[in-house]
Order: sequence, then structure tokens, then C-alpha cells
Amino acid sequence: MKPEVQKLQQIEQQLNAHFIERQHEIHAILLGICAQKNVLLIGAPGVAKSNIVDQFMYVLPITYGTFKRLISPTTQPEELFGSVRFDRLKEGIMERNIEGQLPTAHVAFLDEVFKATSDLLNSLLKIMNEHRFENGTEELTTPLFTLIGASNEFPEEDRLNALYDRFLIRREVEAIQTPAHFMQMLQGNTEEITLPRLTAEEIQVIHAETKAVHIPETMIEMLTEIHFKLKDAGIVVSDRRTKQCLSILQAEAYLQGRNEVKQSDFRVLVDCLWIESEDRETVQDLLVPYTKTVIDQLFVQLNRLRMEVDAKHAVLKQAEMIQYEEYAQFASAILMKWQQIEQEMMTESPTEEELQKLNEWKAQLHEKIAEEVM
Repeated sequence: MKPEVQKLQQIEQQLNAHFIERQHEIHAILLGICAQKNVLLIGAPGVAKSNIVDQFMYVLPITYGTFKRLISPTTQPEELFGSVRFDRLKEGIMERNIEGQLPTAHVAFLDEVFKATSDLLNSLLKIMNEHRFENGTEELTTPLFTLIGASNEFPEEDRLNALYDRFLIRREVEAIQTPAHFMQMLQGNTEEITLPRLTAEEIQVIHAETKAVHIPETMIEMLTEIHFKLKDAGIVVSDRRTKQCLSILQAEAYLQGRNEVKQSDFRVLVDCLWIESEDRETVQDLLVPYTKTVIDQLFVQLNRLRMEVDAKHAVLKQAEMIQYEEYAQFASAILMKWQQIEQEMMTESPTEEELQKLNEWKAQLHEKIAEEVM
């Protein structure tokens, strides 16, 4: 595996260990950085949106410009684009001191981005989409490759639709869902984590190699089919957005250590193809037939084993006496089948998330089997 990919995976693993139930958000930002696309995180206050972004700001090269602002209805253009140069203003030219401001940033984070006023929107849209900024008599090319936006709510005003559309990757960030994970968060280490830092050369390699990932024609045909099926379902995704999804597929393949897109990569498009919040489930359901992998099928087999154990326990609860020798043979057979399926799964290069799921299921299985012999 390429050293740049190994480093990205190390960053992802460390962040996943630090932030509970934030694997999808962390992976989404990594996709945005590799594919050079914008990312939006929508969720209530206190779900670690800003904290996660801060960690990504840290891993970027020291020589790279980063920019972070909390947007409010009173935020002025000077706060994003720099103060006006009065010497040029006397000449009738609106030129700004852009050094250290958004036009010179490689990666930017705008918190509460949908509170942007009309005065900010036009320049913001041009930087996000075209990576261009008009400064006085010049139109500059900006180094920005990923802008991360965060918001506590969805945009409601029509004037914000264009801004919303500029975010190719969109994640709804939810509060921690399970009591066990919540306890893990409460008991977790609050100290800062030390992440490996990327160099400018590594970022350049990451961008170049992501773009070089091969997309087979069968994958393009599949994306075309998905585009029109979504349209039939009433979810109209723009041609531009669907085309940009190709770069996300390339980024996913790259992060998995491959130089070619395959069917399983389509799973990440669930964060790219929905428009309204209620569309997300429809998109997810529509993608399932396209993304069912060998690993997914193996998980189905593992789930059958779990169901067998549950059924056996239901029978044992009704029995007057447990035949321990018979139960030991049953448990041994289950564990042997599990081991065989697990070995087959390892040959398919499971993702970090799939490995976590496998380990959780295995721990639950062992606990369940042990119940009857305690």
C-alpha cells in the first residue's frame, strides 16, 4: 500500500478512536480532501462538528493556509475576504488585503455557513465552485481545494440554494445513538490527540493519484442507471453533481488502497445524491442492490449463525435440563463456521468500519454462547 494512503488511514483510525460514532463524518472529510470537493456537516450543537474539523486543520501541511470563521447575520465581507486597501480605494478600485484570509486558504471551515448574507454569497460561491476571486482589477486563482461548512439547520431561504448545492458531500451528524457508546464517550480521554502531519508533497501526490484512479465503463454505466432511477423516484440530481460523484468514487477507491473503482465504492454516494433530508433513505435503499459486495453476503451468513444461537437459546430456556455436552458440540460447530467465514472475509480487504462491525458481532456471539455455561 502506498505510504500516503497508509498515513491517511492512520489519521482516520486515530480520529475514529477519539471521536465516538463519527466514522462517517471523518471519512466524508477525508473523501473531500482527496477529491478536492466541499463538505457540509449538518447537526445540532454539541455533536463535535467543529472539533473534528479542527483536527483535520492540524494534519494539513504547515505551509498550507487554513481559514476558519463563525458566520453570523452581521458578518461583513472584510471578515472573510480581507480589509479594503484605502490607497487603492482612492483610485476608485476595490482591492482587499487578502493575505491570511479565505482567498489565500487551501482548506477553509465556515461554521454556521447558512447565516451568510447576500453581500458574502456571490464571492463565496465563486471561490467554492470556480476557485476564483475578484480583487480590484484582477481575478485571482485561489488555492482552495476543500471548504467545509457546518450548520445547525438546513437552509430555508431560496437565496441559499446555490450555496447548499456547492457542497458535494453532505452529512447529517446525529447525537450518539447507543448507551454503551455514550458511556464510552463520557469515560474517554479528553486529552489532545497527536496526529501525523501531511506534507505539501504528500497532498500533491494524494490529489494526483486520486485523479489517476481508473473508472471502468461498467461503473459509469452503473452511475448513469442510478441517476435516472433517482429521477424516476422524484429526486432530481443535477448532471453536474452526478458527474462530480465520479471524483468521490475515485477518492473512495484510493482511500481503500486501490487504483480502480469497484462496485462497493458506490456506498459513499449516499452522502452525495440526496437533496432534501427525507430523500436520504430513498437514496440509501436505491443504492443497496448496486453496493452489495462479497463482504455484505458474508455478513448475511454470519447473521444466520447469530440467529441460530438465538433460536438455540430460546429452546434451552424452555428445557428442564441443559445437555451441556450437546450444547458444547453446537457451540463448537457455530464457532468453527464463524471462523471459516471470517477467514474468507479477510481475503476481501474489509474496511475499518466493516472490521469494527465484525469484531462487535464476534464479541456479542461469544457473550451469548457463554451465557448458557456460566
